[in-house]
Amino acid sequence: MVRVAGEDRFAELVPGHVPAMLRAATALVGSADAEDAVQEAIVRAWQAWSTLHDVEALRPWLLRITVNVCLAWRRGTFGKRLRLTEPLPDGPGDGLAALDADPGTSERAGSLDLRAAIDRLGEEMRVAVLLRYYGGLDASEIGAALGVPPATIRTRLRRGLMALREQLRDGAEAVASVDREGRHHV
Repeated sequence: MVRVAGEDRFAELVPGHVPAMLRAATALVGSADAEDAVQEAIVRAWQAWSTLHDVEALRPWLLRITVNVCLAWRRGTFGKRLRLTEPLPDGPGDGLAALDADPGTSERAGSLDLRAAIDRLGEEMRVAVLLRYYGGLDASEIGAALGVPPATIRTRLRRGLMALREQLRDGAEAVASVDREGRHHV
């Protein structure tokens, strides 16, 4: 165990983890507010710096603080506005949809359908899916950030993806049941 010593080590160690913190924050609160969320997380980390005893635990510790800040923002008025108006960020990793599409295209509509489907997931599955596919974190990093085993994260991801497939399939079937005059078929 390498002990964390002194406040000067904070400025030396934390900047190397900011990109991962930004990816997580972007996945949870959107690109417009990710930097603010990371700044808040850094302030909280600075305030709690004396509680970190092992430098090997720094990355998961910072990610956990970042996730907690972002989840608090999503639960507030800020989060309600964001979830209804912002598209999901197009981040690294296996993206679920192309979100930079022209707003008038069916690709953009598909992105908005995906956003709504993700918002309907339970919070645990939603956070796991966002951090994995939009934040680019693996199951181990997500588990460390949330304080749960990686196997639990893999289960949440599997269940979340199954729920998303079902929701999107059901939505496509509903659209297909409407004829050209706008009448619903039973």
